[in-house]
Amino acid sequence: MKRIITIVIAMTAFIASENTADAQFLKNLLNKVKGTTTTTTTAPVETAAAQAVSAAATTGQTAGTALKALYSQYKADGKKLDMSNVTNLLNLASLAGAVQELKSSDAAYKKDYAKGLILGSTNLVTDATSSSVVSKLTSLANIDLSSLMNNEELKTAAKSAVEAKATEALSKLASSTAATEAAAKAETAATKASTTIENATQIANSVSTILNLFK
Repeated sequence: MKRIITIVIAMTAFIASENTADAQFLKNLLNKVKGTTTTTTTAPVETAAAQAVSAAATTGQTAGTALKALYSQYKADGKKLDMSNVTNLLNLASLAGAVQELKSSDAAYKKDYAKGLILGSTNLVTDATSSSVVSKLTSLANIDLSSLMNNEELKTAAKSAVEAKATEALSKLASSTAATEAAAKAETAATKASTTIENATQIANSVSTILNLFK
């Protein structure tokens, strides 16, 4: 009984301590798989213009967070966007959802979106590069990204990745065989998910042109 309690406490601590964009996104996407919803408080009534500005900045921040995570892995892989990496795919899915409004947005929306980009990327996107990044993200939005945004295999891969991370963290308490099996399951799910991405080369090339703007 004490061993079970210890494992539960360790897993709770592991999940609570994750603070990277990749890990957080994995958990968020897993929540979507499970149908979990987040309760929000009712905000004061805003004007339509204020709501639009708020939406633009928030969406831009989501895009900035995804870009930062993608760039980090891009550098680690020798400036290559690995479309078989499940974390890359999940961040690309997040980015895909965050660029859709750019297709029909006006200059005011894009201005506030750029502010969100800078904030979300923790200044990887700068004032000097924000216009170029927004322009290239708009081009990305005009590519068919539906296979990223509506992909059940990718959701399965996200769930497997979270489980593998948790099992790995508990490997000293649990069986190392379990950790190996969880990792293998996650890899299989990621490989399967990667084969379902349509326009993968086009998407990779488009995103790479954005990542190449960063130093």
